[in-house]
Amino acid sequence: MKESKSIVFASDARGVIPLSVAIWSLLEQAAEGTVYQVNVLSDGIPEAAQDSVRQLAERKGKRHSLRFFDLEKVIPEDLGVTGAIPRATWARLFLGRMLPDVDRVLYLDIDTMCCTDLSALYETDMKGAAVAGVLEEESHPTSSFNERLGIPLSCPGYINAGVMLMDLTCFRRENLDVKCLEFYENHREACYALDQDSINGALYSRILPLHPRWNWNDGRTRRLGFVRKNQGMWKGYPLADSVQAALYPGILHFMGQYKPWFYNYRLEGKRYAECMTRAGLLGKNGLPGYTFDKCVKKMTHALLYAHARWRVRRLAGQLGVQEPN
Repeated sequence: MKESKSIVFASDARGVIPLSVAIWSLLEQAAEGTVYQVNVLSDGIPEAAQDSVRQLAERKGKRHSLRFFDLEKVIPEDLGVTGAIPRATWARLFLGRMLPDVDRVLYLDIDTMCCTDLSALYETDMKGAAVAGVLEEESHPTSSFNERLGIPLSCPGYINAGVMLMDLTCFRRENLDVKCLEFYENHREACYALDQDSINGALYSRILPLHPRWNWNDGRTRRLGFVRKNQGMWKGYPLADSVQAALYPGILHFMGQYKPWFYNYRLEGKRYAECMTRAGLLGKNGLPGYTFDKCVKKMTHALLYAHARWRVRRLAGQLGVQEPN
């Protein structure tokens, strides 16, 4: 058996359904030789719910393993984390302490869905970086983060922390969890996204940008419908990379207000609902939250999404974009 790849999620009791879908998609897409060690940071998930997640994971292959960690035991009391800073918000910073024998982990938010095997992502050459992630915004003079967080324009940009490859050896050796907390304490008024701002602000010189397909959202696919091929770069990446990500996402991240485990009009909502069905998590009545107004909104967005799909496919032909190996 090959060495297992350590994956981490964090959730409370309210997130059991999306957590289950995320884990199912991860294991469903695993290649035959891929073995995952799934770690869940639990903020009050009941034991019965934990058992249901374990049973679901076992249905996708007994070669994988899953374990839950109580957040109260993950975050040391002596590091200054108070009730004003939610445990689940900061838990990923302490993975080096929680998993002392693990060299690297891949952290995934529970509102993600895996669309392919993650071995290529997990085995990325981090080139000495402490964290690898997909850029949410590139550095430029009018950015929303450079001046606010004191990040120089020479930095590639600001990553989204919903998908992060983390070098835990580096975190332990350099006490990077403490450095991120110190950054927050010194920049409280400037930090809107708490730990995400703190990771970017404290570690900006130690971050490696990943291909956008490893943290793609359908809102970007929609916006690609209005981009022309001569634009060259888009959102900090060559346009061809973004087009490839839209057509062949490795990980879909359902950021924003409209979550796919409720009735919604999202472009990739159908793919998520199909995954829920395969996992046995979608009831016979479909997604909850249906209203007539939402149905109308979904129909009005159908043409917009159809246009986006057509434009992305056209861009792919113009740019010679191919499916990743």
